[in-house]
Amino acid sequence: MSLAKQQNPNLRQLRNRPVCIICGRPSEAEAIAQALGVFENRLAGDEVDEVNDGHTFYLGSFKLQDGELEYYITSSLRQGIQSFTVNASVLFSILRPRFVVHAGVCAGYDDPDRKLKLQLRDVVLGEAAINYEEGKWENDPIKGLVLRPDYNRVSAAAGDIQAFAESRDRPQYHYGEYISGSAVRADAGAVFQRVRNGMNRNAIALDMEASAFIQLCEHFGNDYAKCLGVVKGISDFGNSEKNKDPTAYSDALKNTARALHEWITHRIRAVNWEVDESNEPGAKIVPGYYKNFVSRVLDNFCQGWDVKLKNDTSVVIPRKEIKGFKTVLPKGRRPAFVSELGNIMAITGKYDIPEVVIGGDQGFRYLYYRAGYLMDWSRCCNSLAEYEDGVYQVEVFERMLRKNQYYSTEHEGPAKAAVCTWEDTVAWLEEVVAKEELEKEGMVKNPKMDDAERSSKRNATGHSSSQYSKHPPQLSTTNVHRTAPGPRAGDENEAVESPRSPNTFPLSSPHNFDDSRVNRQQSLRQPKKKLSFPHMFPFFRKKSSHPQAAQLIKNQG
Repeated sequence: MSLAKQQNPNLRQLRNRPVCIICGRPSEAEAIAQALGVFENRLAGDEVDEVNDGHTFYLGSFKLQDGELEYYITSSLRQGIQSFTVNASVLFSILRPRFVVHAGVCAGYDDPDRKLKLQLRDVVLGEAAINYEEGKWENDPIKGLVLRPDYNRVSAAAGDIQAFAESRDRPQYHYGEYISGSAVRADAGAVFQRVRNGMNRNAIALDMEASAFIQLCEHFGNDYAKCLGVVKGISDFGNSEKNKDPTAYSDALKNTARALHEWITHRIRAVNWEVDESNEPGAKIVPGYYKNFVSRVLDNFCQGWDVKLKNDTSVVIPRKEIKGFKTVLPKGRRPAFVSELGNIMAITGKYDIPEVVIGGDQGFRYLYYRAGYLMDWSRCCNSLAEYEDGVYQVEVFERMLRKNQYYSTEHEGPAKAAVCTWEDTVAWLEEVVAKEELEKEGMVKNPKMDDAERSSKRNATGHSSSQYSKHPPQLSTTNVHRTAPGPRAGDENEAVESPRSPNTFPLSSPHNFDDSRVNRQQSLRQPKKKLSFPHMFPFFRKKSSHPQAAQLIKNQG
């Protein structure tokens, strides 16, 4: 795939639309687009790579039960069976639509017996046709130059199009077969009579492209360009009365547009397929990001590696506080937003989001942590900023990333990942901060609340930690979060402070504390200020940092 093709979003936009409505003439495509209300939403051929500059594409969508079905309307550059065959085959090969339908106007069969109730402006839906000009010309001594026909009937199954057209609820719709030729005929009655008497009595419409369209559908098979049939309004009967009704042509195209809407949404009730995006730039960066970063981080976590502050690896975040992993997409899904580190630093600074590290010397990874979640800002997406459709590429990255195991909703392991938008992440962080502020106000209003109760309200992750509610934690040497230096000679009279903030993780120390000393120290504390990482975590200080506490302990000791 060339860089030029990757950078042009219009070709991709057309390829991602599953339905192509193709007409025989540009004027027909324009009229149908106006009737469907999509005339203003169009692309010129010179805006789309690889297609002829003369084409125009009108973009629209039909509402389905579970979403929208996107389509585009286009046409052959010139009317006629040969031009249509060439133009349509090239477009189908380049754009590869999943479904195709041929639309426009036709001449109807004016039945002399009046058994067929065809009227001007009615619509004929079909899935089979012949080219009445196929055969051999011979010079008959009596009749002169005579065509010995060799008709080749072509058909392509278009679902329940016959039942749809013959429904009693749709008296203006008729099911039948088409006759195609390379010229406009003013004697359509003679053509109908010859074909209906000699080969096909079901032929009720005459045009110039239907047989070529159906044969193209046969050619492409089921890989793409699946046939939804031919849908054309009757603008005349191919006789001397043609063009005498000034609105018949425009009304026939309006009715064609209405029939297209009804038939396509009847045939395709739901979108149950996926667009192949595996070759998109946004998809190609997913394996490296997932295998080398996300999977490594969560594998390390599952294997028991501690999550530590990057700037102070003696501070360990308890495993039970970690709920999952968030991949945060760039703001507005614009890849350039994460090209510079400044935007990341701004949000991490505003919401006190520290950088952490997990893993051993050979497999450690850096990321961020807040309120129970490991976080990454998906800076790998900055490589997509060079593409003109960078936002779309980030959307592809998101869709492809969600397909991996850790992001799967069926994943039952201890570590789960999620893809979050920037906007949703900011809203979540605001909720976290608001909750912390409410808890802080509650502590200030109730200064008699003991320290253990404060600790039960909020720990360093912003979540409840009731296991520390009544008693100081048991001291051990196995689950080390921060260790104070061992006692030294002459330290007997020095006071050791162990402040118990509302954000306290278990302590571990070789010291044996006297609970009464700790409580006496706590009684001297000033009202707590809001702390941010890493200052939320417990630590030990010498008496020089709190001389009043040290003096009190010395006097009472």
